[in-house]
Amino acid sequence: MAFCLGLLGGGLVTATVLVVVGSLLRAPLPPPVPWLLVGLMLIVVLGKELGWLRIRLPENRRLVPETVFRLGRHAGPFQFGLEMGTGARTYLPSGLPYVAAVAVLFLASVPAALCAGLGFGLGRALMTTANLRFGESGAWDAAWTRHRRVLTLLLGLAFLLALLVLLLSDPTVRMPGTRSG
Repeated sequence: MAFCLGLLGGGLVTATVLVVVGSLLRAPLPPPVPWLLVGLMLIVVLGKELGWLRIRLPENRRLVPETVFRLGRHAGPFQFGLEMGTGARTYLPSGLPYVAAVAVLFLASVPAALCAGLGFGLGRALMTTANLRFGESGAWDAAWTRHRRVLTLLLGLAFLLALLVLLLSDPTVRMPGTRSG
């Protein structure tokens, strides 16, 4: 339980930092520029995920150290989850969190950012829990590798749909063919 709370807390910490920094970065930008940046990041990440681009996204290529468990039965798992939940001290199996980070940075309100942070933490918690319950060691990774292309496409489409909903709900964006009031 402490581990999952740490994951959610880590997602909230990251989202809070992103929305605060983003509030400063987006202030001087005209309305279409943030959307263009998010779209560009989505194109780059999907190109990488589908194997069309050979780039490495920045990530801390090591695991959270197990020494955090020396803090005890509750504080250790919480710290481990917090560090994993930020996404800053561990591997990221997909590039989509980078797109989410750019979207939070340039587009999100505080409530939307906090929802994104909770979503990231929840996603990590579900992945970790499923991995633990999947079976023998390495079976989760093997299943992911077997179905990676289809899962990547489905996750990318779901993410694109979520961005489209955000775009359509953004009052600063004018859709072609509409008149301003």
